[in-house]
Amino acid sequence: MKKNKDKVVSEKSLIESDFSEKKLNRKIILFLAFLCFLIYGKSIKNNYSMDDEFVVRNNQQVQRGIEAIPEIFKSTYVINSQKSSYEYRPLVKVSFALECELFGVNPHISHFFNILLYALSIILLYSVLKRILSQYNLFLPFLITTLFLIHPLHSEVVISIKNRDVILSFIGCLFSLFFYLKFIETKKIVHILFGAFFMLFAVMSKKDAMTFFAIIPFTLWFFKGASFKNIGIIIGSFIAPLFLFRLAAKSVHQEITRTFLDWENPLFLDSTLFERIPTGLYSIYFYIKLFIIPHPLISYYGYNQVPISSWSDPIVWIVLIALIAIGYYILKNIKSKGIEVFGIIYFLVGISMFTNILVPVVGIVGERFAYIPSLGLCFIAAWALFKTFKISYENKDLKFPAISSSICVALCVLILLFGGRSFARIKDWKDTYTLYATDVKNAPESAHGNSLIAAASIQKIKENPKMTIEEKRIHVQNAEKYYLESIRIIPEYISSLNNLGMIYYTYYNKPDKAIVYLKKAIILDTNYVEAYFNLATCEAKMKNYDAAEKHYLKSVEKDPNFVSTYFSLSAMYAEEKKYDEIIKLNQSAIDKGVKADVLYVNIGNVYFVKGDTLSAIPYFQECIKLNSNNKSLNTFLANYFKEKGDLEKANMYYDLMGNSTH
Repeated sequence: MKKNKDKVVSEKSLIESDFSEKKLNRKIILFLAFLCFLIYGKSIKNNYSMDDEFVVRNNQQVQRGIEAIPEIFKSTYVINSQKSSYEYRPLVKVSFALECELFGVNPHISHFFNILLYALSIILLYSVLKRILSQYNLFLPFLITTLFLIHPLHSEVVISIKNRDVILSFIGCLFSLFFYLKFIETKKIVHILFGAFFMLFAVMSKKDAMTFFAIIPFTLWFFKGASFKNIGIIIGSFIAPLFLFRLAAKSVHQEITRTFLDWENPLFLDSTLFERIPTGLYSIYFYIKLFIIPHPLISYYGYNQVPISSWSDPIVWIVLIALIAIGYYILKNIKSKGIEVFGIIYFLVGISMFTNILVPVVGIVGERFAYIPSLGLCFIAAWALFKTFKISYENKDLKFPAISSSICVALCVLILLFGGRSFARIKDWKDTYTLYATDVKNAPESAHGNSLIAAASIQKIKENPKMTIEEKRIHVQNAEKYYLESIRIIPEYISSLNNLGMIYYTYYNKPDKAIVYLKKAIILDTNYVEAYFNLATCEAKMKNYDAAEKHYLKSVEKDPNFVSTYFSLSAMYAEEKKYDEIIKLNQSAIDKGVKADVLYVNIGNVYFVKGDTLSAIPYFQECIKLNSNNKSLNTFLANYFKEKGDLEKANMYYDLMGNSTH
């Protein structure tokens, strides 16, 4: 009888314990979600900023909403103003398309969803860590998750709309790990299928997920003692997501044509593996330093803010020696499977893609690159806190709320310091101009950073036509100052040379001074189409028509689809009354297959000026087929056909203007 009574009491205790743990879990999840919105909620008020124009603000494809989704899966992630296509990340573009379908183009909605997705990733991280660290005290996964949540190194990813791709990729990785973990526990094949699906989700959001193909099997072996047979099954299941990703990437309409420039990373210029290793070691130091002391935080580091290191750099040797010592520590302690060992290996595997050793990295280093790898550093930080306060995270019986007043106080201090730093970063990302103005103060030796604030100053003028003359003057002077700084740092910075030249032409009316910089840009890049066009424009302004013609023709020789040239060169020919040259220039482009309404307008205008309206009309009609929004041309054609008594055609052109004769 007593045994039965003890059994009932024991079962009751287990039920109460289970209920208590579930209740505690709910509180933890609510706390983590609350903390996400407490730290980052203010960013909802922010506008668009760095690179958001590529993915949402000016992305016509995304703005078409749901109907564009099939096309998105056959398109590259970004196409910039130079028509370069970047990578393949369809799922993040799909998220923006759905957002535009439901809410329109709204930066505040985009920021809200970034925070919501971040909160989801944090809750998912806690749930996965709780499962893989089930043999330890519940405070351990909570502490690791909280450290990850608050860290300022992640602020760029959350606050920048464009960097949603990193969050989605991380969510895919965590879900994949969760389902592979379920497979180890249950041996059910369905979990393998879900695990593979979410790895596909992860890599189709961003390729940062590639390191998880190594991290997942390692994690399952390390914490769950997965057999080599089951690990082999998991590794075999990776073939499907990798194959499907490659297959989908090959189906894109545009060719991926990413041109890497020296200001992005000088290592792109024919560096050897041996030459890249010092910078790789310095990059590891940089990420760890930024994790410990997250200041300054910059949207774009690059050259020369981050140095290209050599073997003479003492930091390189310190890191190399430290890595050798860490390697010895891992070999000595791998069997004990301590969480610090896991954290070290996770970090080194995760950051391997972004050290510049195997492949140079755009920007040399970047906060977004450290997002997924920094979880390993959070493991090490949590381990260090437990060791510092002499608390055993292996003791599951210690009550969560009262595990240690010292460690709880330390965590509160970290939340205030690191969470406060993340919160403070929000105002820097208010908009593009504010971001670059802040960053250039923190990174005065970044050539690209100086060029970004210069370009933002000019954009500020374009976006504010009611700007006072004095405000305009200040922005122009700032643009000149920062472009000159970027050229000081990198004299071969061709886009800054080109843009500086156009400031002298456009705002100072000094085409002769502009020509000096434009010629330098062309010498450095003989295929720089825009610089040829700008140089020609300056020469034309100075009435050097022969030189102008030469450079205009060079620009269309390099790129027949550079439409601005046909307009400007035709206007110059018209000023010189070289009407036959206008016809020759534009007809040649048409014959080459260039599709632009300006070509037909130029030829039509020549015939009209010559009094040959009958020959002009077919060209004007072809123009409307390419651009039906030309109001003045629609009016002309409508009136022309009305006078000729052809009301059907007249009404067609009136209708294009929203008018009709009946």
